Amino acid sequence: MNIEYLKYFAELAKVQHYGKAAKALNISQPGLSHAIKTLEEEYGVPLFLREGRNVSLSQYGKELMQDVEEILDAYLRMEERAAGLKNQEKTVRIGTVYPLAPGTIPRMLREFGATFPFIVYNRMTPEIAEGLLNGKYDIGFCSDLLKSEDLEYYPILESYIAAVVPKGHPLEKRDTVSLKEVAKYPQIMFSKTSGFRSLQEQIFAEEGIKVKPVCSAEEIEVVTGLVENGFGISVLPYMDIVRLHNIVTIPVQTSTWKSKFYIARRKYGIRSEQEEAFFRYWKRENKRGD
Repeated sequence: MNIEYLKYFAELAKVQHYGKAAKALNISQPGLSHAIKTLEEEYGVPLFLREGRNVSLSQYGKELMQDVEEILDAYLRMEERAAGLKNQEKTVRIGTVYPLAPGTIPRMLREFGATFPFIVYNRMTPEIAEGLLNGKYDIGFCSDLLKSEDLEYYPILESYIAAVVPKGHPLEKRDTVSLKEVAKYPQIMFSKTSGFRSLQEQIFAEEGIKVKPVCSAEEIEVVTGLVENGFGISVLPYMDIVRLHNIVTIPVQTSTWKSKFYIARRKYGIRSEQEEAFFRYWKRENKRGD
């Protein structure tokens, strides 16, 4: 289907004269004749009846005209909407995993010098991936590689395993610490409903250490709050959220675990200039750091 040919068809149906229609469309009369002939060959029926120098819609042309008007109206609305998206100051919708939300995302927006309106949503990685694909989010920050071929993503931050202790704790002044040393103290772990619980158990299991938590919580914010208030210590992936608490983080020297966070978006789609500039800035910054 050629949208331009449908426009020619609609104009000729309106003025019922090849010369006048060609002039209104700013094309040659042979060009208009070729377009109509192409449509008639494509649909296999005559669309116009000649009446001297004038033409009128055939029975088939009248039936087609109803659909053509709807198609052209929809096309016009789409063009207007696309132009509006390009020109307006569009709100950028950001989906992010929780560990990055309090510190990393605000810092990235500030460093970029963001002046555009934006909304930040805290979600799990699978929800962010789905939201990017269905258009709910414009940019995503995830903790795992996204497998969809319709998404592009780049690493922006690396995490490591750290022991988190309250101020005044015997381990506070240490530069690094082993898991065996950590295991001597009461452990606060993630609850079994958290994806981080299996990671904590795996880290200790690799060293042949069995631990029983004194308490647990589903969210890292609660875990760090319990540490801060002296209920125990915790071994967890380092995230900048822990800097918001009055606690100390110490890298665990016996753990080789590493994790990366990624910035992601749909590969294709209509983007505002602000969204495009923000994504490209951090893509560029990541390459500089490699």
